Amino acid sequence: MNDAPFNVAWNVVSRMSAADPAELFRKLASHAAKLEPLRKLDLTSSAILDMIWERENQSPTTLGCGLILPHARVGKLESLCAVCTTLEHPLDCETPDDVPVVFGCMLLIPEERPMEGLRFMADLAAVMHNPVWRDRLRSCESSDEMVRLFREIRKQRPPAVIASDIMGPPRLALSPEMPLQEATRLMADHRAAAVPVLDGDKLVGEIVADDLFKLGIPDFFSQLKSVGFIRYFDPFEEYFAVEIASKVSDVMNTEFKAFPETATLIEIVFAISVQKCPLIYIVGERNKLLGVIDRTLLLKRIINL
Repeated sequence: MNDAPFNVAWNVVSRMSAADPAELFRKLASHAAKLEPLRKLDLTSSAILDMIWERENQSPTTLGCGLILPHARVGKLESLCAVCTTLEHPLDCETPDDVPVVFGCMLLIPEERPMEGLRFMADLAAVMHNPVWRDRLRSCESSDEMVRLFREIRKQRPPAVIASDIMGPPRLALSPEMPLQEATRLMADHRAAAVPVLDGDKLVGEIVADDLFKLGIPDFFSQLKSVGFIRYFDPFEEYFAVEIASKVSDVMNTEFKAFPETATLIEIVFAISVQKCPLIYIVGERNKLLGVIDRTLLLKRIINL
């Protein structure tokens, strides 16, 4: 059905079984091809699937909290098209938070109006982060029920895209008591430029790769009279001396950039692009870490919709 406030063509499949993402995408594309806006464009399920995989191959669309959201932008499409389903069994695939996929939504977005797709995705992500809304979503068996749920959500949510719509789980977290040598090894293994330091679930600091280099480099550069003397000094001599004897708490930065989950998109973009913060932390009460945002995630969720 089409619902004017959202301008979405819906198809809700109450239960669907799939062995893997490929089978799920095939089934969702088959249902999507029956939606009127896509039928007007003579798009077959095969053509829809090709567009979905082109986007999926750029980066997987498992978003965490049990949600997989394959999507693509379609030229000349008159409205958003969404096919949603609760899976009979959790999907066997990698997820950013290791939570099994239990809900799938295939979204086709008008090429000329990408912000409509972004807003829909933000609403859906908000549902999956809220246990009460998530249970209601999984129990929806018709388009009418889905529309009613989204109406309620939009009454309670800010009109703009906010931090909680974009954030993802941290790939890695360190404890204050962890030996620095182990922390740097983990950062190298995960290719992490910045990592949160957690005391339980409370954010107490961060380790930034650039700061680790500065453990030895300031003294090194203060000795230089000209660049020609560079061969006589080892900038990492002091670093290795510090690393062997230190814990994460000894060198972590406690002046990290943290925002509430209601922070606006422009605040996040400013912190990343202008203030050059490698990692933005989204926190709740008592500095509980809720999620993180970095440049790659921002590009993935916003610019590369």
